[in-house]
Amino acid sequence: MFRTLLLIGGLCAAAPASADVIVMTNGDKLSGRLDSIGDGVAVLETTYAGTVSLDLNQIQALQTQTPFIVRLASGVTEGFFINEQGQQVQTTDRTVGIKLADIRSATPSLNGATEGSPQWGASLDLALSLSDGNTTAEASNVLLEADYAVGSREHSVTALITKEEGEGLVTKDQLDIDYGYRRFISERWYGAVNVEYFQDTLKDIDSRITLGAGVGVRFIDSPRENLASDLSLSAVQEDIDGNSTTKPAMRLGVDYQRFFQAKTIEVFSRQSVLQLLEGEKSQVISSSTGIRYAFNSRIDTAFRVDFAYESDPPADNKKTDTTYSLGVGLKF
Repeated sequence: MFRTLLLIGGLCAAAPASADVIVMTNGDKLSGRLDSIGDGVAVLETTYAGTVSLDLNQIQALQTQTPFIVRLASGVTEGFFINEQGQQVQTTDRTVGIKLADIRSATPSLNGATEGSPQWGASLDLALSLSDGNTTAEASNVLLEADYAVGSREHSVTALITKEEGEGLVTKDQLDIDYGYRRFISERWYGAVNVEYFQDTLKDIDSRITLGAGVGVRFIDSPRENLASDLSLSAVQEDIDGNSTTKPAMRLGVDYQRFFQAKTIEVFSRQSVLQLLEGEKSQVISSSTGIRYAFNSRIDTAFRVDFAYESDPPADNKKTDTTYSLGVGLKF
């Protein structure tokens, strides 16, 4: 029913079926993907001008191909933006007339109405780094991040490969792969599954595999700021210096993002605390914090600080390890 309503909309005839359309008060039409609305501006991602911010007071009407959660002073409604007789939101069973200036915020919906409209994104960062802790040397690392969302389900994969070499000797050789899955059961609450594979051959950590499941909550979900956290019961299998053990653990994960200047600047922080529940009951803490600047929709640069702490590290290794990275990224 939603698709039929969109096809008969007046704006769809003027733009590709896959694009959202914004009509300005001066008659200009912009097409792309509506990212969000908040703080009096609409953020539109385009292939021809990157990400642009548009003053709501200068927008006459807009139309979207996917539903949004629209927060007004009078309440919350969910559906597609359409423009047949003034600005409206088409819900599952009715049409609600709204004023754009009354929108406090609008973000893409995560419910089943988006099942046919999956969204994905990926980025690849190549960085030079300076490390202190267990080693001090020039280094390079490769960070791959990919996200895929459809309906109320979100998947994410992060892979970090770090290598250091000093005076002809390899001083760091690490591989860290993380997979996360979220299944939203409400606007904020979700079930979470996480899997991590970590390897550091120079520390004699042949492998550390963590598998966990739990619940999470998205505390902040706005166009300019996101904060989510999840708590999981996990199993940790470690193979250190030829000895293999499996222990229960609790894992706390925190993800934070803050955007500035039409999402040109991003401040981010990703934290993970793993508390083993048997034996030495040691802790493993990892974090990645930094700032990213987007030159355009495809190329950016980022400064990142990666921190790792183990309360009970393998013999002859320090508890902390910090890496500073400055690199160039590619989005696709």
